[in-house]
Parts: sequence; structure tokens; C-alpha cells
Amino acid sequence: MKNQNLIDAIAPRLTELMIQRIEHLETDWQKPWITDLAHGLPRNLRGTPYRAGNILMLLFLSGIAGYQTPIFMTFRQAKEEGLNILKGSLSFPVYFWKICIRHKENRRKIDLEEYRQLPKEARKQYEVIPIIRYYSVFNLDQTDMQEKQPERYAALTARAERKDYSDGMVCEPIDRMIEQQSWLCPIELRYGDRAYYTRLHDRVVCPLKEQFPKGEAFYGTLLHEIAHSTGHAERLNRTMGTCFGDEQYAREELVAELTSALCGAMAGFATTPREENAAYLKGWLTQLRREPAYLFDILVDVNRTARMIFDHLETGADGIADEETEAPAT
Repeated sequence: MKNQNLIDAIAPRLTELMIQRIEHLETDWQKPWITDLAHGLPRNLRGTPYRAGNILMLLFLSGIAGYQTPIFMTFRQAKEEGLNILKGSLSFPVYFWKICIRHKENRRKIDLEEYRQLPKEARKQYEVIPIIRYYSVFNLDQTDMQEKQPERYAALTARAERKDYSDGMVCEPIDRMIEQQSWLCPIELRYGDRAYYTRLHDRVVCPLKEQFPKGEAFYGTLLHEIAHSTGHAERLNRTMGTCFGDEQYAREELVAELTSALCGAMAGFATTPREENAAYLKGWLTQLRREPAYLFDILVDVNRTARMIFDHLETGADGIADEETEAPAT
């Protein structure tokens, strides 16, 4: 199947989930995007983490479905472990990109690392073809492990000790980036009541950390504005809209919201939608219902944005990969 056919095949399922998540937020937009990180990030039964937009979608799925832990597996993996998928269980698509690089004349294929080492002129002799793939997974709670392997199930679903971030929360990688001004544009913390990114001056402005009731609110807000700054023409060059309320502006806000949620999850805390973005919830729902592939396009931008941010944070996190080179957690 061609890329667009595969995207069309999985986009409705992803979009259905995002619609459910936004509908939950619409009733109480002050709830965080991700409701529970006590069991860590999504991974398969062997402990291999999922990456990119799959992190967000599987966390959303776990929260909505009430799964005890974000551990997933394919049908084959379940059988290899002696487990059965419970009758009536609905699978969920996990997607990844592969990249095919071949010479335009002799059709010889090379891998991405070899391609990156080629001189700029030599690269022009090759064509780079991104190919999307997906596979279906089931959650641990959709199997009979609790009955067949109760001790293992109890160990996998045990909650980690919850951290109290009500005050004094520290995210060292972000603090270090601010202190060293190592981001791609200046980050200015100053006393005030507005957080924003200005394209004209290419600068992120955010109130002081002590002005926020919780540390996670400060870091989530800052990540949101940093996400906007990646859309600069000399970076990812996104069309960001011209005024509050137009379609491109609303799209950019969703990219920033989901990027902040993904980066926060990778750093161990949950972010809450910005107050002013509560007005966008209905618009996002309308767009998602009208065009299922809209979300897939958003997730590509979210992944690129989060990758750029994590490239400048000294976290050691590797869960956000270039979408065309992501390895499947099978």
C-alpha cells in the first residue's frame, strides 16, 4: 500500500481517540492532557519504549480506557508469552517510518547513515523515499495475564511512588537551558502575566517561575512557547497564522499544546491546556471530525518540534526520534 493509503487506514482510529480526549478536556479544560504518569511511558512487554507521536496517543488511550499500565503488545507477542487476547478487544495502530534511499540510475540502496556521510553534491544522485508502516497492539489489560500470571501482572502494574510537585519542582535540563541560554532564540523570564513567543524579535517571554502555583505549570507554559519558536522560518518553517482565531493559528496552538504535553511526559510531568486555548477545543473537534488525516499531519509536526527541543536539552531521553527513522517497539 502507498503511504497515503496507509495513513488513511490508521488516521480514523487516531482521530477518534483524539476527539475523545478533547471531549474530556472540553468538560473540564483544567485537567492535564495526560492523566497518569505513575506507571511510566508507553512500552512493549519487553520494556522497549514506543516513540514519537505514539507516546502521546498510547498515553491518551490508557487514560481513556482506564488501563492499569501503558504496556502494549502485538498479537504475536501475546502468543509468544502464552497469553490470550480477551474476546472483543480492539487493537490500536502504532506507526513508524522507514526511509528508502536508492541511487537514481543504478538503483543501489544505501542506509541513512551512509547517505548522511555523502558530500552534498553526491546526495543529489539519490532519491529519499519515506515509507510509513504500522502494526496493531493490545494493552496488557486486554490479555488474560492477570489470571494466568498474577504475580507478573501485579509487578508490571505496581504504581511508582508519586512525586509531589505542588511546590519547589525542578526540571534541571530546562533550568540549565535557560541559565545557559542554549536554546535557538533568547528565553526571557520576567515578572508579568503573559507568556508568548514573538516572531518579530524571535524571543520567548515567560513570567517568573515563582509566579506559577505549580512548577509543572511553569514548565508546561514555557515548553508551549518554546514549541512556537521552532516554527521560525530558519527552523521548521511552519505557517503559524496571522491573528488569534484563524485556522492556521488554531493549528499552531494544537501543535504547541501537544508538543508541550509530549515533552512534559518525557521529562516526567503532565501539562494542562493553556486557559486561552479552551476556546479552541470545539474548533479542533470540528477539524478532526471533518478531516481524519488532519491529526496525522499534526503529529508529524509535533514530533519534529519535540525532537528539536530535546536535541537542546541534556536529558538522555531518546524516545523522540526522527519520524522517518523510528524503529518499531516490536
